[in-house]
Amino acid sequence: MRPLALAAAVATIAAGPPADPLAAIAAANGHAASSHLRATGKRIVEGRTVTTVVDQLGTQRLVHRCLNGVCGGTWFDGSREWTFGLNEVALPEDVDDATLIQRTLFAIVSYAFAEPAFRAGGGTVTRESAGHWRVRARDGIELVAVIDPTSHAVQRVEIAAGRTVSSYGREARAANGATFALDRGGPLETGPLDEVAVVPGPLGPPAGVVATFSADAPVALGGEPIPIVPCTLAGRSARCLLDTGATPSAMTLATAEALGLEPHGELEIAAFGRFATGFVEAGPLALGAARFERAKFAVIPQSSAARFDVIVGSDLLGRARLVLDRARRTARLLPPGTSDAKGPNVVRLTFSSGSPIVQTTFGPQGARALLDTGDQAILSFGYAAYREGPQWPVLGRGQAVGIAGADDILTVDVPALQIGSLALGQTRATVRRTQTRAHVGIGLWERFVVDLDEEAGRASFSPR
Repeated sequence: MRPLALAAAVATIAAGPPADPLAAIAAANGHAASSHLRATGKRIVEGRTVTTVVDQLGTQRLVHRCLNGVCGGTWFDGSREWTFGLNEVALPEDVDDATLIQRTLFAIVSYAFAEPAFRAGGGTVTRESAGHWRVRARDGIELVAVIDPTSHAVQRVEIAAGRTVSSYGREARAANGATFALDRGGPLETGPLDEVAVVPGPLGPPAGVVATFSADAPVALGGEPIPIVPCTLAGRSARCLLDTGATPSAMTLATAEALGLEPHGELEIAAFGRFATGFVEAGPLALGAARFERAKFAVIPQSSAARFDVIVGSDLLGRARLVLDRARRTARLLPPGTSDAKGPNVVRLTFSSGSPIVQTTFGPQGARALLDTGDQAILSFGYAAYREGPQWPVLGRGQAVGIAGADDILTVDVPALQIGSLALGQTRATVRRTQTRAHVGIGLWERFVVDLDEEAGRASFSPR
C-alpha cells in the first residue's frame, strides 16, 4: 500500500494548484485589455453612409460617427464620458447611472476585469457559476458577465437583476490574438462593426480645435441685449455672437459666400425651427486675446433679431474662459481653467450633449437649465412646464424672433428663482410655446459680471 500512496502524492504535486479561471479568460482573449484596438464599420441608414470608428484600450473608449463628413462622438476615460461634435472639443457629461454602468461594462467587454490590475485598482470579481461572474469596477455598478465556457468570450452583460445591458456576437482576432466582438448590441454599445486591428500608441480624447492666447485684450460689447463683439475671420472684420447655448459654432450664409466657401456635409440645426444645412471650415478666428487657427462652422441664415456674422458656440467657448461685464461693455476671453472664484455666487456647471447646464429652482419645481448667453431673458421655459403649474399671472404677450423662425411668448414673474446656490428672488421670466428645456439667459448681466469657465466647470456671478 505504501508505494501506491507515494505515487498518488507525486501525482498531486506534479498537477500543481488549480488553474486561475480569470487568467484563463485573459489568456484565451489574447490579453485584449493591453492592446489598442481599432474597429470600423459602415452602414447605410436611410440612404446615407454612416461610418463608425471605435478605439478601445482597456476601459478607455473613443467613438467617432461620421455622416457625410460631419463627425461627432464620445470619449470615455475609464471613469467619465465626454461628448464632442463638429470641432471635436470634448466636454464632460454629468456623472449619472449610465456612467456608473459604463465603468464596469467597459472593464468586462475589454477583458480588463480578468487582469490582476483590475482587482489591484479596487475592482471586484466573484464567480457565481461556470459562466457567470459578478463584476464591479471601482465606483461602478455591479454587473454580471456571461462568459461562454468553451471560448471564454463575453456573450452578454446583465444588470444584477437579470436585465441585459449589452450583447456580443461574432468575434474577430487582431494581432497577438486580442479579441474584439464585432456584433455589439445594447443602448450603451455601438452596433455592428466590420473589422478590427491593433494600432500603435496610447489612446486619448480627440485633439479638437485649439485656442491660443495673447495678452489680455478686452473687446467692446455692442448695444444688443445679447453679447455681440467685433472679431476677424480669415482676415475679414466680422461681428461674433458669444452663444453658450449654440453648438456647433456657425456663420451666416452671407459670410460663407463672402469668404468664397461652399457648404458641404449634412447636419441639423435646432433653434425656434429645425433645418438641415452644411458646414464650412475657415480661419483664423481672432476674438480679443483668443485665436483659433481653423474651425468648422455650420452655415445658417441671417437672423432678423440681431446682426451678427459668426456664432461662437459652446464647442469653441469650451477652449476659453469668458468674462462679460455689461456695465463696462466689455468681453474678455482668457485661458480656460483659470477661474478660481469661490463662495455662494459660484455655480457648478455640468454638460449635456456639449451644452453647459446649471441646476435651477423656480416656484416648487427644479430644472437642469441650459446656460444660454444667446437668450436675452434671465429665465425662460416652455409652455408645457407652465401648464403644469403654477400658472403665474401673464404680464404680457409677444413673439421672440431667432434663427429660422419665431416663437410665441408670455411674460410672467416667478416669485423665487435660485441658480445653484445663487438666490435671485422674484424674477421676470419668459414662457415660450415650443421650448422644451429651461434656459438661464444673459439677462443676468444686468445685475452681475458673468464669468463662465467651462473647463473649470463653474460659472460665477459677481454683483455689479
